[in-house]
Amino acid sequence: MKTVEIKVTTGTNKILQKAVDDCYQAGGGTVKISAGTFHMFDSLHLRSNVNIIGTKGKTIFKKCRSFSSKLSADIGYGHYDVSVEKPHLFKPGMGIYIRDANGMGFYGTVATITWKDKDSLGISRMLNHDYARIRNAMVSTIFPVISGYYASNLVIENITIDGNGRENDFIDGCRGGGIFLLQCHGIKLKGVTEKNYNGDGISFQQCTKLMIEECEVLNNYGSGLHPGSGSAGVIMRNCKIRGNGKDGVFYCLRVTYTLLEDCEISENGNDGISIGARDTDHIIRSNFITKNCRYGIYFRKADRVMGGHRNLIDSNIIVNNCQKEGKAEVFIEDTTEDIWFKKNKIQGGKNLQFGIIAGKSCKRICLGKDNEFINLKHNVSPDIVFSYSLPRKISVGPEYLNNKSVRHLNIELQ
Repeated sequence: MKTVEIKVTTGTNKILQKAVDDCYQAGGGTVKISAGTFHMFDSLHLRSNVNIIGTKGKTIFKKCRSFSSKLSADIGYGHYDVSVEKPHLFKPGMGIYIRDANGMGFYGTVATITWKDKDSLGISRMLNHDYARIRNAMVSTIFPVISGYYASNLVIENITIDGNGRENDFIDGCRGGGIFLLQCHGIKLKGVTEKNYNGDGISFQQCTKLMIEECEVLNNYGSGLHPGSGSAGVIMRNCKIRGNGKDGVFYCLRVTYTLLEDCEISENGNDGISIGARDTDHIIRSNFITKNCRYGIYFRKADRVMGGHRNLIDSNIIVNNCQKEGKAEVFIEDTTEDIWFKKNKIQGGKNLQFGIIAGKSCKRICLGKDNEFINLKHNVSPDIVFSYSLPRKISVGPEYLNNKSVRHLNIELQ
């Protein structure tokens, strides 16, 4: 396995990418990066079996300022080029984001410019949508600072990411984030500080067996952590998720069998933890959830099929949330089933009335007698009969991940 050391104190993404690609071509290895600031004009693209190790608090990847142009021609799904009104702003090697009013989320495209010819720019990935001038189609130099597509078996450690949010346009978490992973497996993030990104902090979609440990996700303009799109078996442990503009942790669609443990989730602009849309079979344990603008934990509204069922809420401290709105530390919307509360300390602030509110159509919301409620007019809402007997066995969390639980990703676990 090859080791490459980067000892310069300043540079761009190009020197980083060359080192990663050299290790990958050699069959894998480790890139060690000394203290320094690296200006990112494109993502650092991850490669399987190549570790990236920085110097704690001193190896900084800083996102460059973004700029934008409207399209000069409509462009179509599956093509590998775009046409822009302001071609002088762009050059090969830059990362870009393409979207219009109908083509956002997963319909947006993030790619690298590969060639330039007058107003045409070649791109490294095909377009995910038809983009039209009538729908305000735009091309902007926004992208994840670290990006992984189809990568596996690697470590990112002791890197600081500065998203430079004030000088960048927003990108949503389906295609962007300070760190963005799509269909990645067996990746570990440790000791990473990710901050100030105009979007989500760390977003991972269709991923399995990730470990996010001892990381700080701070002051991003979107959510902090964004587990999404069928991801499964992820461990998020001992992290600080603080001061983000939206949710601290936003479980998106069909995320299953994860563990969120020993994290501080505080002062975020919406909910501390938001969960729903077939997000099932999780353990949320031993977290400190405080001073978020709305609920500490929110189970989103859905029909019975799409609810965030079968989740264990264990040994958390949930205190002084609803700083701007909300009536309870925990809010469970109608039709949610099988939520188990065990050994939690739930404390209200600012004359909050309820510890837990659950909708009338919820089923099997179970409160162990070892939960503690403090400084609340009512421990729970009166609209639902809570059970006070937890099941003997609760088969949730990464330990129970299996091939059946990931077949929607068309993979088999290794």
